[in-house]
Amino acid sequence: MEPLSGHPEWRSDTTAGSTHADVYTRARIARTGLLALNRDETIYYFAATDHDGKPLTETCTYEITGKPLPGQWWALTLYANDMFLARNDDDANNVGSSDMVAAPDGSWTVRVAATREGAANWLSTRNSSAFLVNIRLYQPDKAVQEGKVPELPVIHRIACAAQSSS
Repeated sequence: MEPLSGHPEWRSDTTAGSTHADVYTRARIARTGLLALNRDETIYYFAATDHDGKPLTETCTYEITGKPLPGQWWALTLYANDMFLARNDDDANNVGSSDMVAAPDGSWTVRVAATREGAANWLSTRNSSAFLVNIRLYQPDKAVQEGKVPELPVIHRIACAAQSSS
């Protein structure tokens, strides 16, 4: 999947959940365990890199900043390198539009890191190694169903832990 225009970190497969998906797309979807609903029900966006193209890794801290997305409901979910939720007891693998703490103008920020450190919105990277973030946009607006890419959030790398030289 190629990056979406204007959104270098995000990718989407327009055939996921459609009758236009070829055998290779269907195999990839089955292998990753994605229950791909029809595009009028859900559209999926994936990011495995930050806005600068660097891979997402649990040794770094990120901020995802965005605005409400054009659909009935949406969620950000963090998947560990094995494509399952990170195996930790942080209860911070998902944040959705119904529980997102947002500014009065609707904009929001999610801390993506191993620790919450007081953030109102948080996705835990603990025990995730390299990871990806998924947006599920449920009952997207008609324009998005027809292929218009909405204004997607931006993933900024804030800091990374120093690597040991041993």
